[in-house]
Amino acid sequence: MPLKVITPLAACHEIHSPSDFEKVFQVRYLQGLEFLNDKVQKKLQARYKKALKKEWITPRQKWLGAYYAPGLEGKIALDLTIRWIDGIIGYGVWTNREIPPHMYIGEYAGVLRRRRWWGRWDNLYCFDYAIGERRSSSFVIDAQDASNHTRFMNHSFDPNVEPISVDYRGQIHVIFRTKKKIAAGAQLCYDYGEEYWERRSKPAFLNLD
Repeated sequence: MPLKVITPLAACHEIHSPSDFEKVFQVRYLQGLEFLNDKVQKKLQARYKKALKKEWITPRQKWLGAYYAPGLEGKIALDLTIRWIDGIIGYGVWTNREIPPHMYIGEYAGVLRRRRWWGRWDNLYCFDYAIGERRSSSFVIDAQDASNHTRFMNHSFDPNVEPISVDYRGQIHVIFRTKKKIAAGAQLCYDYGEEYWERRSKPAFLNLD
């Protein structure tokens, strides 16, 4: 924050607080991660300690956590617009200023919960949660009802943003950073991954071969 929002009716809103965000999107604002309940929190804390002991959490993840700490602490202000595209794609995120390479864009914020195998792919806003470098788990970050601007970033097979896993204050976080210099006025997109498109039909707007 602050953010600019252009709604389906082309109304322009300025968002300066969580309550502003919630009023426009009907989504509870989260800057970072939230545990579904105490049971999930205790389970993930135990998993983290095990991963640390077995050295599944890499020095790279620890270094990246320290490097991007200012962003995780909410100390980096970006000039972004969340703009409605259409009824198929929904919203997208644009930068109003040039952004240099490897710049923090935001954390994929949401509720940490166990994966629900039944109806798993009905929720478009779940991100797999790995505890350690490239290690899967039975947990996901669910951003359907609570999240931040990263929830609205769209897919691209030629992305200018990438998700990375970092270790920060005893917890794994998924954050986004720029892959290259991004010009003012460009949409911020990342690659959703092959598994995502294996489970969903690839829409025509992606112009795939």
